[in-house]
Amino acid sequence: MCFRPAAVSMTNKCPKCGAEAALDLTVCPECGAELPKVPSMPGMPAAPGAAPGVPAAPGVPAAPGAPAAPGAPAAPGAPKPPTA
Repeated sequence: MCFRPAAVSMTNKCPKCGAEAALDLTVCPECGAELPKVPSMPGMPAAPGAAPGVPAAPGVPAAPGAPAAPGAPAAPGAPKPPTA
């Protein structure tokens, strides 16, 4: 199976003149119009607590009081340990 990520534009388009501008700019370099704020890219880790449902950055500890992951279930038909 082949994975091809969605095309992501690394520029912002001016709503007034249509010029392409870098994502970090707040005004169009061609006409001076205010550029729209660019949402964060989907799939990129956010700062801890940034938004609900957004995965935390790797290496960030779990929230306090979070339940531990359950253990693996026993295999079906596995022999039971002997009792004394």
